Amino acid sequence: MTPDAPALLGPEGWLLLASAAFLCGGIARRARPYRPLLRGAALLLALTALYPRHDNRLAHAVFGADAGVQNVVTDCFGVAWWIVGAWLLKGSLDLVLSRTLFPNDNQPHSRRLFADLASGFIYVIAVIGIMDTVLKVPITTVLATSGVLAIVLGLALQNTLADVFSGLALNIERPFRAGEWITVNTLAEGRVLEINWRATRIRTASNDLIVIPNSVIAKAVVTTHRHFNEPLWQTVSLSVDHTVPTRQVIDVLQSAALGSPGMPAGSVPQATARAFVGELVAYDLTFAIDDFANVPIVQSAVIERVADALVKRGIRIGHAVTDVRLVETPVEPHAPPTPA
Repeated sequence: MTPDAPALLGPEGWLLLASAAFLCGGIARRARPYRPLLRGAALLLALTALYPRHDNRLAHAVFGADAGVQNVVTDCFGVAWWIVGAWLLKGSLDLVLSRTLFPNDNQPHSRRLFADLASGFIYVIAVIGIMDTVLKVPITTVLATSGVLAIVLGLALQNTLADVFSGLALNIERPFRAGEWITVNTLAEGRVLEINWRATRIRTASNDLIVIPNSVIAKAVVTTHRHFNEPLWQTVSLSVDHTVPTRQVIDVLQSAALGSPGMPAGSVPQATARAFVGELVAYDLTFAIDDFANVPIVQSAVIERVADALVKRGIRIGHAVTDVRLVETPVEPHAPPTPA
């Protein structure tokens, strides 16, 4: 009776076949975005199939039976297996997040910091696994003797650690969120795209990308626009001659601004007479705006509508036109001097 296929191949043979299948699958054009992960999976399966265990006949056939060689090869395979496994797990996590929560579309995405910390945590687990299963170093001993190393790393990476902890504070307190428009002192003004483990990315109105370290933005004075989901109020000022009735000017300003594009539904502009400026009366027109990014566009539309309405009513902005006439005065000729 002939042995069946599983008996001929064994577990290691099937792992090698699966590794070859993943490697061949990475050649396909449609699999180009997944090519690094497929190659990593193929390498991990190959390492698992050739891992020098005492019951692995394939590994004994490849590396021989020498005990010293076996120990060195086992340690190398163990380290490589943990590193490749951590890289593959992190790559898979990044792929899932890029397809779901954090697509690379330059749009606001919140909570990116914890995803980055999770990726770093994977490598920490890999290092612990290498020390415990490969190098046979007790974790308690490493933790007890790692104080000096922690001090050295803390001094060398103090700026990076400050950014990480500042990012954690920003994500816990959440003074601003991804998608909100903020002003950071005189450093930047724009929409928050994400807060990662090191910096906060802000896209300005001119589509420039500004990256500010978390430790800097945590110490800065940050103005968050529309944090309470309330409309943003803007004011346009102008002056009209005092001879024009105040009530008429106020009615014209409010009716002209009402219904301008970019205003929230149901909002009503408010016009007030603010002060006397010489022979003029200063007026303020206050109106609401949906999006802070559209402030220049809405403000321009309101000014255009107000100017057209005032022109139609014959109301001039500023001083009335003054006619200046120059009158020539005849000059009498001087008499010639009389001789002495």
